[in-house]
Amino acid sequence: MSQILSWYQGRSSREQRLILAMLAIALSIFLWLAIWRPVSSALDDARERHEAAVERHARALAAVEGLKGAARPVATPAGDMSAYVGEAAANAGLTLGSATPQGRDRVAVTIPNGDPRVIIGWLRVLEQQGFVVQDLRMTPVAQGTASLSAVLARPRR
Repeated sequence: MSQILSWYQGRSSREQRLILAMLAIALSIFLWLAIWRPVSSALDDARERHEAAVERHARALAAVEGLKGAARPVATPAGDMSAYVGEAAANAGLTLGSATPQGRDRVAVTIPNGDPRVIIGWLRVLEQQGFVVQDLRMTPVAQGTASLSAVLARPRR
């Protein structure tokens, strides 16, 4: 250490100031590379992991709420299924081609032409009312329209 100090004192005052400036710059760069960047990177990674965990938690809570809602049995409307399905289709703005009963708890329906979004919405409403879609065939007919052939049933109790 004394050799370095004697070497430093052997320099002119201008050289001493330049050496001090060089050491200050080197120390700043070292602190930035060795401390600031790794800590900043770790904080960014932790923030991203936290945001992902919060999102996963929200999805899990939503799934739990969905399961709670699905756990409650929904009572399907009693009576003639084909009449009820036809009425629900008319309320949705759809025209049934046919609604053929297949026993007491099943009905086969066809819709020759309709807006696919309306058809899917109608099926979703029926599922929310407790009906089960057992078979579904949907084919495009013309620009923006589709035909449907489906079998709907009441769930077995």
